[in-house]
Amino acid sequence: MCTNQPMVHCLSALIPLAAVGIALSVPTNLTPVQAAPSSCPTPMQGRYAVMGMGVQSGKTSNTPTAHVLEERWLSGGKLQGTLVERVGRSERQASYSGQARMSSACVLELERTLPWGRERSEVVLDGKGRPLYSINRNAGTVITSRWLPMAPGSCQAADLNGLVLSSQVGLSWRNGGWSPNAVLQREHWSNGSVKGLALASYSGMGETAGYSGQLKLDPSSCWGSLSERDALGVNYNYRALLVKGRSGARGYLYLQSDLDDLTAGWLVRD
Repeated sequence: MCTNQPMVHCLSALIPLAAVGIALSVPTNLTPVQAAPSSCPTPMQGRYAVMGMGVQSGKTSNTPTAHVLEERWLSGGKLQGTLVERVGRSERQASYSGQARMSSACVLELERTLPWGRERSEVVLDGKGRPLYSINRNAGTVITSRWLPMAPGSCQAADLNGLVLSSQVGLSWRNGGWSPNAVLQREHWSNGSVKGLALASYSGMGETAGYSGQLKLDPSSCWGSLSERDALGVNYNYRALLVKGRSGARGYLYLQSDLDDLTAGWLVRD
């Protein structure tokens, strides 16, 4: 149970100890990074869905953060995207542009220009040039993200029809601090309507509840707003991004909009 404990302890399973200020023994005989092979994988142009979680450090405490992005990699290393982000109990969203550059170590360096500043990340690519994971390189942040390829085109609510499953962790604001939660979900979707079962743990207290909800997609988009209500009468609200596949959706990413709950999830369509 993390109630009334510093938020960083609630995320200790997710965040490296050095990043939250815990002293670590670092060897002094580290070997320099070897020069990159002459041929790095060529970054694959296309559209990607991205989900990340972590913390941003402040003067007196660390603040949990999470984001969902839809990003396009264009010719010439150009980036275009849309971001929805939670920083503690606030939410912000924006469209952005940016630039990608391959480093000598075959790591792709991204720089995004956002209304509130520049954001720098490094991405590891697979052998075909597809991004799998990234890490934020702005000072004072400990944020990692996972990437999923998206097929071209807009989405339809019916793309999610069928069974969807998820496992996720998040935080809830209770008694002036952040406490951990974990949730498993099993959902059945039909043309934008969902009925599901959530198996949850809030600060170590178990809860099981059915729920139902509705997804409303933005026009000509894969983004939408998801509203749900469980059998206990609690409402939940999310910004959702359908991860378009070649035959319907692969699933969807979501970021919770309720300011006292900070959860990002990848819900996988069976």
